[in-house]
Amino acid sequence: MSEPLPRSRAFSPPAFVVAVAALAVALASAGCRGGSSPGLRGLLPTARRGADVDAPGRQALLARWMGVPQADDQVRRAGGGGLVLRPDGWASKDATTEDRRAAEFEAAEQLYLQGDLDAAERAFARIARKERPSGIKRFADSLTELEGLDDFDRRRSPWGMRSLFYLGEIRFKKGNYVGAHDTFEELLKEYPGTPHLDEAVSREFQIAQTWLNQVRPAEDQPPLPWHARFRGGLPLIDTGGHAVSVLEHVRQNDPAGPLADAAVKLIADHYSESGDHETAAFYYDQLINDHPKSPLLHDALMSSVDSKLNAYIGPEYDFTGLAQARDTAKRAMQLFPERLTSTSDDIYHTLDLIADQEAERDYTMGEWYRSAGYVISAEYYFGGIVQKWPRSNWAEKARAQLAELATMPRKETAPSKMMVQPGGNDPFSQGISSGNPGGLGPGSTMGP
Repeated sequence: MSEPLPRSRAFSPPAFVVAVAALAVALASAGCRGGSSPGLRGLLPTARRGADVDAPGRQALLARWMGVPQADDQVRRAGGGGLVLRPDGWASKDATTEDRRAAEFEAAEQLYLQGDLDAAERAFARIARKERPSGIKRFADSLTELEGLDDFDRRRSPWGMRSLFYLGEIRFKKGNYVGAHDTFEELLKEYPGTPHLDEAVSREFQIAQTWLNQVRPAEDQPPLPWHARFRGGLPLIDTGGHAVSVLEHVRQNDPAGPLADAAVKLIADHYSESGDHETAAFYYDQLINDHPKSPLLHDALMSSVDSKLNAYIGPEYDFTGLAQARDTAKRAMQLFPERLTSTSDDIYHTLDLIADQEAERDYTMGEWYRSAGYVISAEYYFGGIVQKWPRSNWAEKARAQLAELATMPRKETAPSKMMVQPGGNDPFSQGISSGNPGGLGPGSTMGP
């Protein structure tokens, strides 16, 4: 058995506790004048309000180190100086800090009102940069649910919000539409409850209109010059795609606003004019479903019908768009009966065109079954054309096909056994089902 350690080398818990207590007493006597870690402020509960900080004997070490908020919302420290709790977090104890910030903003605002946009832009950019929350503060804002932080107001000051709005306005007036859009997006992201929501969304809508006009210029509005790309007036590439992205931001930032339906309409029109009729019909349907009371509803209905017809390739491909176009046209007739007098010819012509496309598709299917030797299936499709569209040109062709099919020999075609459910009976295969010879019924025989 090994010998016990000498007393000098053994670990003595009482000695360790005594050493920690001595260190705490030394720090308390020194008053903790060596500074403090700002990262702990606001993360631990402070001392009781109204505690006597001038009596070290009755003050806890941590409470003296953190400081005690007084009635004037100031933090007193034993070593002098201190902090003040502002709406945007802890700041210097200097009573004139808020006044200086207000004066700085008023000076920048005066530059804007005087028309000196360059100087005002620099001033507002400086204010917005200083008011922008850092990564540490963002992390601290996420910890507001900790105990002891309920009394702290983590809202940022209004100076940053107003500075971003003015900064976006200045860049918009100077023609820097790319910078203006980025600024407005930062404003709406950092301050989702800003009172400048309507103005920011309206500016973004105007920016999107300017960029879409660059793709397809209007007669009364010339496009921007090519060198505007180097001054922030236009994106470097894909102006139309950036315009659609801005319109999507308009919808996301204010989905129930007055410009949401117009933004969807512009997106759909852009895709329709670009030849992407399937995507255009998708956005037209979004306007119809999301904004049923929009003044653009009738135009969206008719444009949706046209886009679905243009997206239809031919009878050999998917025909779902034809049925959807027919239903959309009938919905337009039901919702706007007063407009049938002016647009009835167009609507009925569209319905006739849809019916003609459907008849062509059925005729194509009947021809395929006839060429494959399935006489009964071919007669089904040709007969359906005569019954549904008796006055169409395809009905005359279908009658001729039916006359030829009447003279052709017929042979009974048994359906595939793979289509029979397990355990089910197949009457066309003489009672033999998929792996189940039973259940043939009375009088039935098995096999040929």
